[in-house]
Amino acid sequence: MGYTTGKRERILEFMSSNADASFTLEEICERLLTDGHGKSTVYRIVSELVGDGRIKRLSDGRTRKCTYQFVGGESCHEHLHLKCKGCGKMLHLDEKISHKLVDEVLRAGGFLVEEGTFLFGTCRECAGVKI
Repeated sequence: MGYTTGKRERILEFMSSNADASFTLEEICERLLTDGHGKSTVYRIVSELVGDGRIKRLSDGRTRKCTYQFVGGESCHEHLHLKCKGCGKMLHLDEKISHKLVDEVLRAGGFLVEEGTFLFGTCRECAGVKI
């Protein structure tokens, strides 16, 4: 990774500064290729960041198209994430609420939820719900 450290940091910076959005690999390339990044380099670095737990690979379940979103690394494994299927916004669910929900799912359904799991739904804005 030595020679790609600057590029890796630039990709990580881009993803973390847009943490509430998800991007396809093509969109990441479009944003970063002006900075001298090659597509293969971007693809490889994004793959490494997924492996490191810094970026999450998301699939809509209907197509093979994936998007990628910053989740922050190790600290994100301690809570659940809420992902809007409308606008793509991601929210970090409070750790206490996450643990209660995971415990309830285990107790009621005998199902162990994976750390850092995403719950997909519709955000308040997309649903037009006001509180």
